[in-house]
Amino acid sequence: MMESLFSPGNHLLIFTALHFAFGRTVSMVYAILYHLPLPYYIPLALGYDLAQIPIYGFILERSPEKFPFWWTRKRVERMQMRMQEKGFLRLISSMGNAGVILISALPIKGFGILSGSIFSFLIGQKRFEGTLLLMVGSLLGIAIVFGLTTGVLQIISLF
Repeated sequence: MMESLFSPGNHLLIFTALHFAFGRTVSMVYAILYHLPLPYYIPLALGYDLAQIPIYGFILERSPEKFPFWWTRKRVERMQMRMQEKGFLRLISSMGNAGVILISALPIKGFGILSGSIFSFLIGQKRFEGTLLLMVGSLLGIAIVFGLTTGVLQIISLF
């Protein structure tokens, strides 16, 4: 008998794959939809986000001409351009530390730990302070996703 992909033994693997492939929002929605133990999966999501920060920091600390990955250079250039042109990102960039938290927290495509790391780098945050702000944003992002997902599920259950 073939075991289902979504069997309890595979939840950790699926959660991890979703987190690194699609981000914290998707992995947390998965955990909520499958009623996974949130006291386990929330710290796991925070840990996964924390593990990404030094990697992005290492890449970003290289000069733009020496970025080892083309996608990182393009992402930095795109964010710099948007910070000057787009009203929303210009507003967030004027917020400084609160902007780092918002960029890393918002469950919107293009936001998250990578974007928050880039923004933190662009505004000249020190490593420890930037990491702390990114982790506050990660925790806030988890709370936002939890609230939105459970709210939508409650509304759906009314029908």
